[in-house]
Amino acid sequence: MTSTSGPFKLVVLYGIADWDCGCIGGHTNPFDDPAHATRLHMIKIDDAWVGDVGGSSGTLAAHFEGASGVISCLGHRQPGWKYPELIRRGLISHVGNARAIEAMQIANVNRAVVVTSIALNNGSTKDAEWPHWAWSIMSCLFRTFQRESAMDLRRMEASYVDSSLDYLFVRPVGISEDRVPVGRYYLQIPGEKKSIDVAADGEIIDGIVGGNMAKMDVARFMVDEAIRPTFHRTSRVVGSKPGSPM
Repeated sequence: MTSTSGPFKLVVLYGIADWDCGCIGGHTNPFDDPAHATRLHMIKIDDAWVGDVGGSSGTLAAHFEGASGVISCLGHRQPGWKYPELIRRGLISHVGNARAIEAMQIANVNRAVVVTSIALNNGSTKDAEWPHWAWSIMSCLFRTFQRESAMDLRRMEASYVDSSLDYLFVRPVGISEDRVPVGRYYLQIPGEKKSIDVAADGEIIDGIVGGNMAKMDVARFMVDEAIRPTFHRTSRVVGSKPGSPM
């Protein structure tokens, strides 16, 4: 990693469904200062990247050269009625991240901040990393209608665990396209009905993190963790202020 006070470069990996998401004004760059905008390099991952990993010009690894970290959003959207194009194109979280891991190793990039999902452990609500009724629904879906999606995400996570990379799995409890960003995020304390208000110097507050989190605020957390890592080879549930409606 480069010094947090010096220059840095991040690479963001998007799947085709995120790239074609219809964001107003194009894809949002989570840097507030326009002078930093060129330091965030966003890449669309699709079938064309499969098998194209090596370090020569024009390959995935070439994009990673000199990067301080990689942010992978390939685990965000899963096939279904909202994203039917992914039924045709197929799941990309595992294969896309596997290619990213290979490319990172070639380019000597160590830090990866990776979007994945809650409710992948198939436990009961009392064992949930986010003890909310929506967790139970997601867990049920992953055991039934979205079993292939769950398997793809688990295989993706295993790829990072089996690597030597310094990863953080980010488990948002609900990403909203329409919610107005508030410029802060909250982390769930595992096993407790308490959260951490990171912007308030890590103050512990009552209540589980809220759902319906602005996409920009999720991005802010991921960029912060890519530049200034505080969690290593683990996962964190991130959400909006406790009590926020779904």
